[in-house]
Amino acid sequence: MAASQDNPTTTTAITEGMRRQFHRDGFLVVPNALETEDVEILRREADCLINYLISENINIMTDYGGIIEPITCGYIDPPVSQMFILSKKSYSHVRDQVPEEPDSVLHILFEKVPAMVNNFLPLESEDDPTCLFNEQYIVKTPDSADISSFEWHQDSQYMDTSAQEAFPVVSCWIALDNVNLKNGTLLVEPFPRPKDATTGNYIDPPTQFQERDTYIRYHKHLASHYVNPPSNKMTAIMKAQHRPSLQPPPPSPSAVGAGSTTGTLPNDPKEWVCESQPPVLVEVPAGSIVFLSGWVRHCSLGNSSSKFRRAFMPQYSAGKVITSTGGMVSLAVPCNEYDEREREWVDPRGRMQSQEDELIDDGDGFGRTDDLEFGDDVEMED
Repeated sequence: MAASQDNPTTTTAITEGMRRQFHRDGFLVVPNALETEDVEILRREADCLINYLISENINIMTDYGGIIEPITCGYIDPPVSQMFILSKKSYSHVRDQVPEEPDSVLHILFEKVPAMVNNFLPLESEDDPTCLFNEQYIVKTPDSADISSFEWHQDSQYMDTSAQEAFPVVSCWIALDNVNLKNGTLLVEPFPRPKDATTGNYIDPPTQFQERDTYIRYHKHLASHYVNPPSNKMTAIMKAQHRPSLQPPPPSPSAVGAGSTTGTLPNDPKEWVCESQPPVLVEVPAGSIVFLSGWVRHCSLGNSSSKFRRAFMPQYSAGKVITSTGGMVSLAVPCNEYDEREREWVDPRGRMQSQEDELIDDGDGFGRTDDLEFGDDVEMED
C-alpha cells in the first residue's frame, strides 16, 4: 500500500500531466530524480555533519530534532555578514565551506532542483525570482522509532501568517536512502478533490499558475477542506493508496478546466465541493524527490531500522519572502545567474544595502540578525 517505483532510470523531465497532478494532489513523487553522483555528494556531506555533531556529544534526535542545517549547525564559523541570505554569490561562498573538496552542492541547490521545482511554482519573473528559502538535512538515527516520527503538519504553518498568504513555497524532500515503512518514510494526504457543486464534475487544476494570488487561493482552498487526520498513523497506513507507476493519470473526461495552461480557475472555489482522498505512503529509492506544496498535509514515521535514514530538503519560494512589516522570514537567495545587480540590494522600504555591509538595524525588525528566525519558525519536519 505504497507509492513506489523500481525503474532505475534517472527522471528529470517534468511533463504537463505531472504539473497538473502536483496542483491537484498538492504533491508529486519523482523517482530517481537525481543522478547517483549527486546523491553520493549529498550523502557524504550529511555523514560529515552527522559525525561532527556526534563528536560534539550532540544527540541528533533529542537536541536537534533530527534537523541539521548545514550553515548554522556549528560545523563552520558563523558568516561575518548576513548578506549571504540575499545573494547567490555570497551564499555560494559560505555554502561551499561545508562539503569536503572537491564536492559542492551548488549545482544541485541552484540548477538541478530549481529546474524541476519551477514547474510547480507560479511563473518566474525578474521581480519574483525563484529563491532558495531554506535547506536542511533530516536525519533519523537507528532504532529511534519512539522519538523520530513527525506528526501531521503543513509546511506553511511554520511561516509568518502574512507570508503564508503572499508567497508560495515548495519543499523538495530528497531521499538519500531507500525509504520504506520501516525506516521512517513519508505519509502524504493529497488535497481533497474538488467537484462542481452544480454538475458534480471533477475540477482539474491548470497546468501552470501565472499569478501568485491564484496559486495560493487554489492550494489554500483545497487544504481548507481537510478533515482531522487519523490520530493513529497505522489507521492512515491501512488506508494508504497504492500507486505502482507514479505516472499521473490523464485528466478526468468530465473535469472542468482540464488541461488549462492559463492559470485561471474555471469558477469560484466557493462553488466547489471537495471529497477526501486516501493518504499515500511513499516508498522510493534513494535519489527520488517528493515535491510538496506548503499547504499539503503530511507526516513521517519513526525509524525502527538498524541504519540511519537520511533525507535532504531544500525549499524554494516564488519571490523573496517577507512579512507584512517588511521583515525577512528566512533565506531569499535568487536561483538565477548572479550578475552585478546583486552587488547592491534595495530592502522593502527602498534603502540601499551592499553585500559588504551587515543588514541595517534601525529597530524596526528588518535586518536584525536575531529577527531572521532561522530556528523554529522555518525548521520543517519529516
